[in-house]
Amino acid sequence: MGGYDESALQLAAVALNQVLKFHYNREITSPKQAPPKGLLFHYTTADGLKGIIEQNELWATSAYFLNDSAEITYGYGLLKEVLDDWIAKNPRDEKSLSLGLARDLRKSFGEDLLNMDIIKPIYLACFCEDDNLLSQWRTYGQSGGYSFGFKVPADAIGGSFKPEPNIYTARWVKVDYDRNEQIKKCRTILDSVLPNFDDPDTARAIAAVDSHPIVGYSGIRRVAADILLEEIVCFKNKAFDVEKEWRIVVRQRELVKQGTDDGGKTTTPVHFRTSNGMLVPYVKLIPTEPTERLPVACVRSGPTLDRTTTGMVVRMMLEKNGFSNVRVEGSDISVRFKP
Repeated sequence: MGGYDESALQLAAVALNQVLKFHYNREITSPKQAPPKGLLFHYTTADGLKGIIEQNELWATSAYFLNDSAEITYGYGLLKEVLDDWIAKNPRDEKSLSLGLARDLRKSFGEDLLNMDIIKPIYLACFCEDDNLLSQWRTYGQSGGYSFGFKVPADAIGGSFKPEPNIYTARWVKVDYDRNEQIKKCRTILDSVLPNFDDPDTARAIAAVDSHPIVGYSGIRRVAADILLEEIVCFKNKAFDVEKEWRIVVRQRELVKQGTDDGGKTTTPVHFRTSNGMLVPYVKLIPTEPTERLPVACVRSGPTLDRTTTGMVVRMMLEKNGFSNVRVEGSDISVRFKP
């Protein structure tokens, strides 16, 4: 195959297949989570409400431009600490491939973040289990604000949303706020993946096929990084656990066919909006079926809005844009925000 030594290819493939076997077994055996009552709630502004209803789309914002700048970097920082600990507690010969891989992963999730060119595009649409949270109204409700209730499939995996870009896939994840559990999950991945590259013969084989796009070192590192990234995108600081957040994570995945990927012929349709004087990149989430409406079950207006007039105009807009059987109500929280 392409001038590569067959025995080296086989040894390298065995190591990679062990990693893939761990990943797929973990995916199959992990408990399937479902949102309570089949609904999750997305908080937004009046402009956001107008866009969702009139354009029949949600926006998944770049993870590096969300209101909380630590939305994604928190997980990176925690993983870097776990990798530091793994390297310290698992002494290896300096020529060890597993040690080299651990160090490269540490670099990828650590200092390389300072180089914006290497940051992988990750887009998030965020939801809560509660549609009437004071913490969310503080962010979105000081000049109005709304929460949309969306129907979510029982397994929270597929559903009625898909990314507009055909090179990305979307996945629902439930946010994990428990730091001890977060560390445990990262350690499990490292302890299951890295030892596959301890064998000197395997290391020599991978070096011999280094330029191979799949079983060469770069390909193996991409797979290991992808498995770790899929885990840490659902990590968040415990200070935010009142939100009971879920996310739709939109990104290009190494181990999943990307929707209707056409091999890069189609330009990625990234869009831009403005926020606080900054340009913010986002991608669109659209209905899986082009003729369908987004699965909106209810809309709640924020505590600073008059429930009667707001409810009336929201119903008018929903009806005009083909949304039916949507419950509309106002927040009953009594609150006054300081200017």
